[in-house]
Amino acid sequence: MRAVLASVLFMLVMNASAQVTLSFNPEIGTKYEYYTEITQSVRTTVMGQEIMAEIMTGTMFLMEISDKSEQETTARFTFNEISYVVSSLYMKMVYDSKNPNENQSDIDLMLSKMFNEMLGKSFTALIASDGSVKSISGMEAIGKSMSNAVANDGQMIAQLGAQMKEQFNDTAMKNILETSFKIYPTTPVRTGNSWDIENSTTINNLKVVYRSKYTLRSVSRNIATVVVDSKIEMNTDSGATEAGDMSGSQKGTMTIDTRTGMPVTSEMSGNLQGVIRAAGMDAQMVVETKSKSSLKIVE
Repeated sequence: MRAVLASVLFMLVMNASAQVTLSFNPEIGTKYEYYTEITQSVRTTVMGQEIMAEIMTGTMFLMEISDKSEQETTARFTFNEISYVVSSLYMKMVYDSKNPNENQSDIDLMLSKMFNEMLGKSFTALIASDGSVKSISGMEAIGKSMSNAVANDGQMIAQLGAQMKEQFNDTAMKNILETSFKIYPTTPVRTGNSWDIENSTTINNLKVVYRSKYTLRSVSRNIATVVVDSKIEMNTDSGATEAGDMSGSQKGTMTIDTRTGMPVTSEMSGNLQGVIRAAGMDAQMVVETKSKSSLKIVE
């Protein structure tokens, strides 16, 4: 019994003290199904009136590792599935590539025209070993085709299409991918070690900065479990037509394959609150967000 207890204690100590190197290191030729889903509950108060809205965005990519060097990996992303829902007291917009609606409203038809332009289209990302995205190519063309799809559907619809084009460009996609892959420590880590990462993106001309603390909770069977605690700040970007000052936090857990560095699963929840100023009015906003992602190898 003493020998068994000693062996168990030795294994626990060795597991706790063993170092692990986490970096973006997938194999050439590997294909993944990469799914992301973001759900937001938005409460806006303008001149004493409260408006609630629910927004859900889901995307399934086929991610193919096509090339690799010591400095970077080339990954090709193809849009396989897209879902998008906006629901409020005043309107509802729905798009689901897996379950298309035969009785579409005018606004749903507009969404279908734009998002159908994304299905089956691809863009390429060059990703460094630390998860930073060096470049994106191909997303600009996709965004342009989305805008062109509704260019002749009236001025208001064309303006919405132009806004979508600004949200789906190379720079926007670079920022989106970095929030998923720029997660790695610069040195090997042990259980209990922490490291800091800063990511930023731009949403409707407002700059969003994530300052995140990652902590390695455990490693088992080549899967590292990492706890994430982030502080979020949203401020007016230079040259923006809208202004804002919001802050909040985000917490969650992710699992990472230690052999390839690929994030296998992620679940996060967060909040953001503050003031947005547009059209000469101040709007108090509270945003509750839940996000999840999963990645699996395609045989």
